[in-house]
Amino acid sequence: MRTETGSSPPQTPLAGVTVLEIAGGVAGAYCAKLFADLGARVSRVTPPGGDPLHSVRLDPDEPVTVGLYDGYLNAGKQIVNDVHTAAACDLLILGETAERSADLPSPRIATLDISWFGSEGPYASWTGTDLIAQALAGMVHPAGPAAGPPAFLGDHQATQIGGLAGYCAGVAALIGGRSEHPQRFEISILEAFISAAELQICHSEVRGEALPRLGVNRFVPTCPLSIHRCRDGWIGITPLTSTQWQALCAMLELPELGSDADLQGLGSRYPHAARLEAAFDTRFPARTAEEWAALGRKHRVPMVIVPNAQGILDHPVFNARGSLASLTLGEATYRVPLTPLRLETTPPLAQLDAPRKATAPATPLPAVADDTAPLAGVRVIDFGMGWAGPLATRMLADFGAEVIKIEAGRYPDWWRSVDWSTDAIARKQYEESRSFSALNRGKKSVSLDLTQETGRSLAKALVEHADVIVENQAAGVMQRLGLGYEHLSAGRDDLVMLSMSAFGGGNIWSETRAYGSVLEQGSGLPCFAGRPEWPPTMAHLAYGDPIGGIYGAAALLTALYHQRQTGRGQWINNSLIEAMLPFTTPALLIKQATGRESMRRGNRHPVLVPHGCFPCAGEDNWLALAVVDVDAWKSLAHVMGRDDWLQDASLCTTEGRRAREDEIEAEIAAWTGIQPAGTAAAMLQQAGVAAALVHRTDEVTTDPHLQARRFFYGIERAHVGQQWQAGLPLLRNGERYPMRGLAPFLGGDSEALLTTIAGCSTAAFRQLLADGVVSLAPTNLRQSG
Repeated sequence: MRTETGSSPPQTPLAGVTVLEIAGGVAGAYCAKLFADLGARVSRVTPPGGDPLHSVRLDPDEPVTVGLYDGYLNAGKQIVNDVHTAAACDLLILGETAERSADLPSPRIATLDISWFGSEGPYASWTGTDLIAQALAGMVHPAGPAAGPPAFLGDHQATQIGGLAGYCAGVAALIGGRSEHPQRFEISILEAFISAAELQICHSEVRGEALPRLGVNRFVPTCPLSIHRCRDGWIGITPLTSTQWQALCAMLELPELGSDADLQGLGSRYPHAARLEAAFDTRFPARTAEEWAALGRKHRVPMVIVPNAQGILDHPVFNARGSLASLTLGEATYRVPLTPLRLETTPPLAQLDAPRKATAPATPLPAVADDTAPLAGVRVIDFGMGWAGPLATRMLADFGAEVIKIEAGRYPDWWRSVDWSTDAIARKQYEESRSFSALNRGKKSVSLDLTQETGRSLAKALVEHADVIVENQAAGVMQRLGLGYEHLSAGRDDLVMLSMSAFGGGNIWSETRAYGSVLEQGSGLPCFAGRPEWPPTMAHLAYGDPIGGIYGAAALLTALYHQRQTGRGQWINNSLIEAMLPFTTPALLIKQATGRESMRRGNRHPVLVPHGCFPCAGEDNWLALAVVDVDAWKSLAHVMGRDDWLQDASLCTTEGRRAREDEIEAEIAAWTGIQPAGTAAAMLQQAGVAAALVHRTDEVTTDPHLQARRFFYGIERAHVGQQWQAGLPLLRNGERYPMRGLAPFLGGDSEALLTTIAGCSTAAFRQLLADGVVSLAPTNLRQSG
C-alpha cells in the first residue's frame, strides 16, 4: 500500500468539482465541508442577517469558544454574500434552515436539499434539533437509567450523519454524470440517522416488543458491555464469546466467574450484571487503562482505552495515523478530526484554512448523458460481515451496483446466527436473521472456503472482473489469506478496495479485537455524554458499526468518482474508531481553547434552554423538547398557560433561563406528566416549539411520517417472514430508489456466478461442492473467540 510522500501536496479526489452551499444549519455545512476536505471548490452563501452558526458558543461559560464550531465546519470554503454573484456549480447544497427561494441558481448535476424531515409528510413543517431526530429514530429511549429519563446522545450527531448522507448522494450524482435536467435529491436528517438504529429495530421485531431501558451502559443481550475506572483513566470492555469471557476473568484474577457454567453464554450473564460490574470495579483500579488495553490485545479480549479530549489529542495511534487535521482560525491553530475517508492515494486535506473570499471559478465537469442508477455496471466483491461492511455495500447496492457477497460454509456472516449447532443448521436458523436480511438486501451470495487454495483462487477470479472490493475482517486477515490489496491489485491500476478495522491497518493497535461497542468506547465519545456522576456513557450496543459503515460507503463513492475521472483505483485504509471522532469535535475545541475538559450535561444543552426528555401520561412515555430561541420560549409558555413566564423579561434570555433551569424543568415535567406524548408534541410543534415523542424501538417502523414518506421497504422473505427495512434516506426527483432484491440465501448464487464469471464448468462446480470449497449450508466447524 503506497502513500503520498514528499513536499508536494497530495492529489485530491474531487478536484475540479464546484459546490455552492446556501448556508443554514449544521447538516448542510457538514455536507459541504466533506466536499471541501476532499478537494472540491466550495462557495458558501451566508444569510443576509449573518450566519447563526458564527455566534454559537460551545461552552456557555467560555466566550473564547464562540465561532469555533463554525470555523471547523466552514474551513476552506469561499464566502460569497450574494447567491447571484456565485459562480456556476456542479452541486447546490441547501442547508436544513436555508431559505428556499424560487430564484436559486440551477446546478449542472444536482441539488442536495437537506432538511430535518423532508418536504412532505406529517412532520414536514416541524422544527428539528439533534435531540428531536434522535428521539424519533428510536435511539434515545433505550439509553439511560432504567427509571428514566432516557438519555440524549449528544449534539451534532444526527446532523453530521444527515450531512454525510447528503455527501453520498452528491458523489453518487457526480458518478452518474450530467443528464438532460439537473437532479434533485431530498435528504432527511431523521431518515439518515435511523441507519444507526436498525439493529434495535430488528431486535424489536424478533422480540415482538420494544427493547427495554435497563440502565447506564446496559444493553441486552450483551453483558458485560461496560466502562470501568482504572488507575489513571477508563477502560471499555465487550467480551462476547465464552473464550473472551474466560480470558477476561483470568486477566482480572476472577477464576470463579470464568468457570461459572451459568456465565458462559452471551445471554446468560445479563441477570448478573450488577454483581459482575461490581466485581470488575474492584479489579480494574490495579492497573492503568493503557496496561489493561495491552493485555486485552495480547489475549484477544475486546478492551480499549476510553480517552477524554486530552487523551484523544495525545493518542499514539491517532497521532501515528494522522487522525487529526490542523485547523487555523485567525492566529490560533487547533487539532480537529480529519475527515475519516482514508483514501491512500487521494487523502482528505489535513491542513484546514479559515473560510476565505471567493476567487475565479473552476473548470466545469464534462457532460455525461446518463440518467440510470448512478452505480449501474459497477461490480462489488463483498468480504464484509456483521454491520459496518455490509451496510457500506448495501448502500452501493441501493445506488445500483451489483454486490457479490463472499461467505464460507465454515465461516458464514456472523449476523446470520449465534447458534451453529447441528440442530440449528438443520432448521436453517441461519436464514432467519432479520439483521442479516436487512443489511444484505439486493446482494448475491457465493460460498467459498478461503482457507483452501481453490477457494482463494476462485475469489481472485471473481475479483478480476470487479471494480470494488470491501472487507471488514480483523486487521491482517486478508493479507494472510493472500487477498490483501497488494495481491488483488497486481497487474491492474483501477481496483478500489476498502478495508475497515478498529484502528485501521499497519499500526501498533491494529490487532485490537473490536465490536461496534468497542469502536464507540475507543473514540472517547462516551466521555462527553451522560451526567457527571455517571461513568462515561454509551449510546447503544454497537454505535460504531453503522457510523463506520456510512463513512465506508462515502469513501467508496469518492474513490469510484476518482476512478471514473482518472482510471486509477486505490486502497482505502479506514479506521472504524476514526469514523466516530467527528462527533467529539466540540469537546476537542473546548479543551484546546480553554484548557478544560468538556462538561457533561446529561440531557441539558450548552445553548438551548430548556432541553431534555420529560415524562408524559402512561408508563415510560416521554417527550423530547428543545427551545431553540426566544420565540420558541414564548410559544412554550403560551401553550403551557404560563403568563408569569411571558411577563418575566429575565427568562427571555438563555442565561436567565439557565439560572432557573431546575425550576423550569420541574414545571415542564408537571405539565407533560398529564399529557399524552404525541398530543403534547403536536401542540408544541404547531406553536413552533421543537418537540417529539420519544419513540420506543418498536414504534419507529410504524411512525406515520415515515410511513407516509415510504421510507421503509415492506418485504417478505422465506425463513424471515414480513419485515420493514430502512431505505436510502433520500428521494431522487421525488421518488425513492427501488429495492433491488432480497438478502441472498447462503451460497445461493454460487453456481451461476462461478460458471459465468469465474469460468467453472458444471462438473467442476459439483466437485467444489464435494470438496467443501463451496457449501450451501453452514458446517458446525465455526470457531469462537
